[in-house]
Amino acid sequence: MKYLSSLLGLLTVAWAVDASAVTVFEDKEKGVVVNVGTLLQPQIQVTTPGGGADGEGPCGSATNTSCSAGVGNPEGGTSIDMFMRRARLMLWGNVTKELSFFIDTDQTNWGKAGNYASSMIVQDAFFSYTFMPEFRIDAGLMLVPLSHHTLEGATSLNALDYHSDLIRFPAGINFRDVGLQFRGLVAGDKIHYRLGIFEGVRDATTPAAPMGTPEPSRVNNLGLPRVAGQVRFNVLGVEPDWFFKGIYFSETPIVSIGVGGDFQPNSVLTSRGDRQDYGSASLDVFAEIPFSAEDEVIVKANVFYHAIGTSTMPTGNARPQGAIAGYLEAGYRHGWIEPLAFIEAYQENDDQDEPGSRQMVSPHVGVNFWAMKHNFNVKTDLGYRVYQNRGEDPPAAIRDLFWTTQGQLFF
Repeated sequence: MKYLSSLLGLLTVAWAVDASAVTVFEDKEKGVVVNVGTLLQPQIQVTTPGGGADGEGPCGSATNTSCSAGVGNPEGGTSIDMFMRRARLMLWGNVTKELSFFIDTDQTNWGKAGNYASSMIVQDAFFSYTFMPEFRIDAGLMLVPLSHHTLEGATSLNALDYHSDLIRFPAGINFRDVGLQFRGLVAGDKIHYRLGIFEGVRDATTPAAPMGTPEPSRVNNLGLPRVAGQVRFNVLGVEPDWFFKGIYFSETPIVSIGVGGDFQPNSVLTSRGDRQDYGSASLDVFAEIPFSAEDEVIVKANVFYHAIGTSTMPTGNARPQGAIAGYLEAGYRHGWIEPLAFIEAYQENDDQDEPGSRQMVSPHVGVNFWAMKHNFNVKTDLGYRVYQNRGEDPPAAIRDLFWTTQGQLFF
């Protein structure tokens, strides 16, 4: 009991410490500052078929269709996997008081399933010029401004990870694209806007058509850019930073409502090979309501609409059926402990012209241990996921069970 009390006391002290990145150079008079930092997120993930097995062998194989590929071991049982979810090196700062920059690298899922061959990539690389708080310009590789969630940094998520299964982009990489963005806070900081023009889908290699069928159309035959934007109404508080946070540990309420859109003409193909416009829309709510410095509620909800069509870009994840998707996430933090739960839902268009449509429901429960807030924490999450193919009677079900624990070091 004595050791437990000492440990709790140590965690309480550590939670109160506000660590930060390392400043390697600073000239306050000229506004020049250079910071370096790192993000390390090791994970232990236990996966197993979620029940209802209709075969043997690896999940996702022809002999075992009751669970997803990559879940469980080669015999169809439980698997334990240890890997680096993210390993990032970051460099950011200011060249002048008005001109700032941010660049980082990332090595994702390094060592997952014993695979260390994944390449390190440049994850973000952009600069920003501030004319005034109401008008800023960003240029480079950056997050696409569809919703609050797609603009949250991986260092400050509230749940263990992103709700990636719900977000379908035909181009870019990891929610990002190269482009030019205008943003600012107007109307007394009540309105936060972002509007960007991005590279989007380009005329990549068109897949060969099956024998006896016409050749599919080429995507983005006119070479037009992608346009994305978001407008947020700040009901309470304000979020002025470039990267939003999933949790702020705020002592004052932060509540905002946002709508966003993403569009590019002639950039996707239907399952029949017909070319059409790509479009996505988002409606979301973010709320962090503190009752004291030690207690607060964090609630997020987001609904996405993805139009029919997929591109030929290798980094895109849009599906030809389109979808309506959404999640509801809620947590209650007391000091450095936060129980949390969320549910994800995803339903594709069941139009007879778009075969292979599916739907997904995935509830999760977990606990976050904020030992040093965003700088050092441990999160654990238990999730259950069910996929079903629409239009089948009875619908075929794919069931997966996940238990993931992640540590985070960010400074």
